[in-house]
Amino acid sequence: MKAVFARDDRRLATCAFAAAVCVAAYGEASGKTLVPERITRAVSGAPTCTGQRTTRKYGNGSARLKTSGGSFCIPAFGGFGGSMRYPAVETSVKLTIRTSTENIYDEPQLGTGTSIVYLNLHFHAGTHFRSHLKSSGGLTSQTIQAGSTYTAYGIVAVGHLSLMFPPCYTVATQGPYGGVLPNLGHLFGDTTITGAGYGVIEIYSGAQVSQGC
Repeated sequence: MKAVFARDDRRLATCAFAAAVCVAAYGEASGKTLVPERITRAVSGAPTCTGQRTTRKYGNGSARLKTSGGSFCIPAFGGFGGSMRYPAVETSVKLTIRTSTENIYDEPQLGTGTSIVYLNLHFHAGTHFRSHLKSSGGLTSQTIQAGSTYTAYGIVAVGHLSLMFPPCYTVATQGPYGGVLPNLGHLFGDTTITGAGYGVIEIYSGAQVSQGC
């Protein structure tokens, strides 16, 4: 498992901004309002997280997990976003989350088929998750179809040791930004992260396991 996050391509971001300005200017000159397709997708998708940083490969955000439990914002990228509830933890730790629609860190394929999204995780220290989880929020996207079933897998590597979260399936509900996958935080239930580590949550179509989230 690759444990290094890629750096931003600032030159590419500058070129993309310049292209958007040119398109807007042409629209004014021709009497038409032209909106770049990538901007339209961002507006119609889930909101970005506070302090989020976005590159051409991922959306990046971070949160501090509370001992009382709570939820963290899923960085918006590629039409995906939302939030995830997590159980109480023994020790408050920082978690960095990167949302990507491609397997940018060569993570193992945990399910059957291709994951529709990758939630890359970086635990900055170890902690233990309790088992109780409140139900609210969820991963959302227009790609997720309400009423359809999806399976979540997760893994975290600390040094040379890898921990597989018990996979679970969930049925998508409808939300304001598309389908919503609730209760994905059950992946963390009653598990121990032994130290600083890197991992991923992958989402696959269909019920590939018998345990619900």
